[in-house]
Amino acid sequence: MPMSPSSVSASARFYASLLVTGGVFVVLDAGSFVLRHTLPDGVRRRRVARRWLCTMARVAVRYLHAAGILDCDMAELGAIAQRRDLVLVANHPSRLDCLILASALPHMVCVTKASIWERGVLGSTLRTAGYVRHDTLLKIIGPASQALGEDCQLLLFPEGTRSRAGAEPGPIQPGFAAIAQRTRADVQVVLIETPSPYLSQGWSFLKRPPLPMRYRIKLGPDFSAPKRDEASGRALIDAVEDCFKKSSLFGREDLEHS
Repeated sequence: MPMSPSSVSASARFYASLLVTGGVFVVLDAGSFVLRHTLPDGVRRRRVARRWLCTMARVAVRYLHAAGILDCDMAELGAIAQRRDLVLVANHPSRLDCLILASALPHMVCVTKASIWERGVLGSTLRTAGYVRHDTLLKIIGPASQALGEDCQLLLFPEGTRSRAGAEPGPIQPGFAAIAQRTRADVQVVLIETPSPYLSQGWSFLKRPPLPMRYRIKLGPDFSAPKRDEASGRALIDAVEDCFKKSSLFGREDLEHS
C-alpha cells in the first residue's frame, strides 16, 4: 500500500532530523576536544564543558521542535535550573531523556552507563564535562560527591535502564539515596511523561515513531536530605518509586488526549 503524502513528509523530516542531530553531536565533541586542549583539567574546564554541552543540547531540542519532531513542555524545570547541590532522580522512558534535561539544566551532571564512555562520539564529551561513570555504587560515590561539591545538580535514573513503552517503571536501585545520605543533598524528583515509544527499550534508532513525539517534564516532590540510617534511606526509595508509578499511570493518558 503506497504511503500517503503526509506520511512521506513525516518520514523525510524524521530521517533528516537524525542527520542534523548527529551533526550537532559532532560539533559538541569537536568543542569538547578544543576545551581539553586549551584548558587544564579542573573545575573551570568542567564548568565550561557543561555550559557547552547545555548549549548544544538546547540547539538540538530547539531544532527538533521547529521541525515538528518533538513537542516538549519543560517549563517547570525553570524553577530548579539555578539550584545547586541537588540530587535529581528521574524515570527513564527514552534515550532522549538526558538530552532534553541537559538542554534546560546548565549545571547538571548525569550518572551515565559505562558503555557510553567507550563510544567515539559523546564519550569524551561526558568525561570533559565531569559526568559520572556508572560502575559500582562504591565507585560512583566519590565522583558524585565531587560533582555536588562543585555546585552541580547530579542526575540519576534509578531504574538503571530505560523502561519499555507502555510498561510500568522498573524497580528502583538504592544508589541515589546512599549518595544523598553521604553528601547531605536534597533530592528532587523529575517526572518524564510521554506516550512516544521512540528509543524506549527495544525500539530501534531508525524506526520512525508517530510525530510529533510529545513529552512533558514535571517536578515531583522535593525531599530534604535523608538521615544517615537505613530506615530514612528506605523511606526515600519507597517514596520515589511511588511517584514514578503514579506518573506512569496518569501522565501518559493525559498527554495522549492533550
